[in-house]
Amino acid sequence: MFNAAFNFAQFWDGRAADLADQAKGPPTNPLEMGSNSWDEIVARFEMDEDFKKEFLKEYPQITKETLTHAIGEYEKTLITPNSDFDRYLKGDQTALNAQQLRGYELFKQNKCDTCHTGVSLGGQSYEYMGLYGDYFKDRGTPLTEADEGRFAQTKDPYDMHRFKVPTLRNIALTAPYFHDASASDLKEAVRVMLKYQSNVQQPKQQDIDDISSFLESLTGEFNGEKLK
Repeated sequence: MFNAAFNFAQFWDGRAADLADQAKGPPTNPLEMGSNSWDEIVARFEMDEDFKKEFLKEYPQITKETLTHAIGEYEKTLITPNSDFDRYLKGDQTALNAQQLRGYELFKQNKCDTCHTGVSLGGQSYEYMGLYGDYFKDRGTPLTEADEGRFAQTKDPYDMHRFKVPTLRNIALTAPYFHDASASDLKEAVRVMLKYQSNVQQPKQQDIDDISSFLESLTGEFNGEKLK
C-alpha cells in the first residue's frame, strides 16, 4: 500500500476508484481476511468498547462506509519519500552514482517517463501491454481473466490488455513484476518493458543493468528509515 494515495485508481484494472473503495474488498475476501460479511465485521468492532469510544470521536457511527473511509485515510500516511532520486531532484548531485545517472538518461531516452510520470512515477493512466509485439502470445501461457485488464470493468474492447501503470517507487523491493507476476526479478522486468513497450527488441545487457540501477535509486524511507 505504500504510495497508493498517489494512484488515480486502485488495482491493475482500476476497479476501485479510491483508497476507501479499495478497502472494501480484503476484509471479506476468503484469500485475505476471510470475514463472512460486513455486518459481522461491524458487530465485532461494536463489541470493542475501547475502539468504539475512540472511533466515535471521529465518526458518527460504525459502518462499512466509515470503517473503509478510516482505513483509506490511514493509507494516505503510507508514503515513502527521500529516495536517492528525490535527493537528486532536489539538487544533490551526489545522490546518484554514475551508473544510475546513465540509467536515468536511458529511462528518458526510451520514453519510460511517458507513462511512469508524476509524484509516484506511475499510477496515472491505463496503458496497453505489448505495444511492440504480442506479449501474451510470447508469454506462452493461457490467457486468464486477470489478463483482461481494464476491459474486465468497462467491457470496452479498447481496454483489453490495458492496465494501470504501476508506481516505480520502491520497485526494487516489490518482485515479482507485472499483473501476472511473470518477471521474477527487476532486470527481467526491464528487459520485457524495453522489448514490448519501447521497441528495443534486443536490449544491451549494460543498458538493462544501468536502468535497473537507476530504479534502485527510487527506494524511499518510511518513518525515517530506508526500506529494505
